[in-house]
Order: sequence, then C-alpha cells, then structure tokens
Amino acid sequence: MVIDATPTEYSVAIQFHAVMQAAYALEAERISFAEFPPLRESLEELRQSSDSFLVFQQAGRIIGGLSYRRETDTVAITRLVVSPGHLRQGIATALLSDLESRLFPITRLTVSTAATNAPALSLYQRFGFKTARASTSAEGIPLLHLCKA
Repeated sequence: MVIDATPTEYSVAIQFHAVMQAAYALEAERISFAEFPPLRESLEELRQSSDSFLVFQQAGRIIGGLSYRRETDTVAITRLVVSPGHLRQGIATALLSDLESRLFPITRLTVSTAATNAPALSLYQRFGFKTARASTSAEGIPLLHLCKA
C-alpha cells in the first residue's frame, strides 16, 4: 500500500533511510561506483529534507519509497528506492503510478539516474520518460536526465 509519509517522524525516517541505504548500495554495485553519493546522505539530512515522500508499506514496514520536489509546472523525482529483498514485485511501479495520479495535471515529470542503471532506465521508459540530456556528475558518474511531458 502506498501512503504519504513524513521523514521528520523518526520511525518513518529510520525505515526509509534503511531502505535507501540498501537500495543505493545495490545500485553502487550495479554501476561499479563504490563511493555512490546517495549513500552519504545521513538520517538527519533525510529528516530535514523539504521533499514530499510516498512510501510503500507491507505488514506495517516500509519496503519502498519515492520522494519528489514540486516546481512551478514540473515535479522532480529525487529518490526512488525499493528494498533489495522486494525487487521485481511491482513496488516501484506502484509508487510511480501513485505519484502520477496525485499530480495530474502537472505538465512535466523529471528524474535523473546513472546511465548504466538498466533497471531504472527500463522502468522510467515503460512510464513514458524520454532522455532529455546526458551529463556527468561531479564524482564522474555518467547520468541521464529523463523527462515525461
């Protein structure tokens, strides 16, 4: 079940952070980048985020989550994570679908991911995202910036 969440609540933050750390550790391995920047986000930084959060709960535990930031006519997805033990069960799809249903009629969704993160790219492409541009992060990670109008 997808619900709104507030990371200032300690129980939400601790669970979301744990899922984030596990998911980003797997992504770091997939893209061959051990010092993956999202792994450095502390629990306190997460709790202070001004982003909006959705979480996927199962049996009262957070097993996936998405955060986003609203701009004038755009919503930027800032995090999309699923616990590695729950991959390929439709959790990321449910989170993205829920986000889209909440944001209608926002004109544009954006997201960035590592250019070599094939599972994420496949998911976003299924949702109609197109590559808007490519760049390289300050750490040297090739990125793709995707957009859905």
